[in-house]
Amino acid sequence: MKKYLLLVLLLVLGACKVGEFSPGRHEIYDMGRPDCEKQPERCINGVPW
Repeated sequence: MKKYLLLVLLLVLGACKVGEFSPGRHEIYDMGRPDCEKQPERCINGVPW
């Protein structure tokens, strides 16, 4: 029984797509981050803060 559950768990984890987000999710993430080319005063060495 433990081997069966471990196999199912591994299959579920293998089916996950890590790091792939929908375009809407990327828009939400980028909403609060300044564009360093357009707003250099909000960035330090090209890194938004």
